[in-house]
Amino acid sequence: MNHPSTPTDRLHGSAGYQLWESTLAEQCGAFHSEPPRNHGIESFEGVILPAHMAVPGYAGARIGANCPHILRNVKDIKHDGHDFFYVVHQVSGNAVMDHCGTQSVLNPGDLVLLDSSRPSDFYFSGMSEQISLIIPRHKLVSSLQNAKLMLNQKICSTSRIGSVAGFITNQFFTDPSDSDELEAVMDSLICLIRPAFTSADNSSSSYNEKVQKSYFEKAQRCIEAKLSDFELTPEMIASELGTSKRTLHRIFAQHGLSIGRYILDRRLDKCASEFESDADIQKISAVAFAWGFNDVSHFSRAFKTRFGVSPRGFRRKGSLPQDIFN
Repeated sequence: MNHPSTPTDRLHGSAGYQLWESTLAEQCGAFHSEPPRNHGIESFEGVILPAHMAVPGYAGARIGANCPHILRNVKDIKHDGHDFFYVVHQVSGNAVMDHCGTQSVLNPGDLVLLDSSRPSDFYFSGMSEQISLIIPRHKLVSSLQNAKLMLNQKICSTSRIGSVAGFITNQFFTDPSDSDELEAVMDSLICLIRPAFTSADNSSSSYNEKVQKSYFEKAQRCIEAKLSDFELTPEMIASELGTSKRTLHRIFAQHGLSIGRYILDRRLDKCASEFESDADIQKISAVAFAWGFNDVSHFSRAFKTRFGVSPRGFRRKGSLPQDIFN
């Protein structure tokens, strides 16, 4: 498929709309868009420019259109199974973002952080253009500790962080660079925006909440100590903590987590950390077995779902961005 190569390559009408929508799905995941209301699909105008990102796990696009409404619903989320964050930078026009029960009004230069695993609604008035960058979940959450991410809370273009972050996002649409340079630029963007999208959880807690927090932290430590054990189960963890499996599931649910998913994600994070290391490169299957996976096929599918790229592609720095969603 031949994609538009510059922001000035406009797409028109129903054929342009179909190309625009399919390219959006390839680069950013499953979305539904509403064609222009006045004269229907034949009045569509748009542009979509894939980012230059030869870095495993990353992707993005510069997206412009006169569609009034673009959404990502529960069905779309289940359909593509991707699990990452979007950093959205408003380039021109205005947008209203409806995400996680909050609304943000974006003016040119503003940025927000969205979660691909939660529904999103984008509302536009006339022609609007945005940059959407995909960031693997572990890149943002691995060092949060007791803090939490603020989704759909914008960084204004008038702030120092907003102006610098906006400049960086545009660098992925200039002349292609080598993968190491692009990864360094992306790491710089993540370090820049993480504090702005993070808030400390300093709310006062009741005695019961403190007890549950203590159990949650003990469960996390227990899981970390036993990640390499093939037979690690919620029953085993509950027994270690001296509580019931039902209580354990409830404690994790209060943090928006399932214990099974938490164990899986921590194992995948450990494997990813091994793959990022240049020292003592092991076979992919050996790394998987070392961190509690006993089925390599299951491991590969789970890894691609979490990081958007296969284990082999994640390790191979020269992967093409098109491979991310294939």
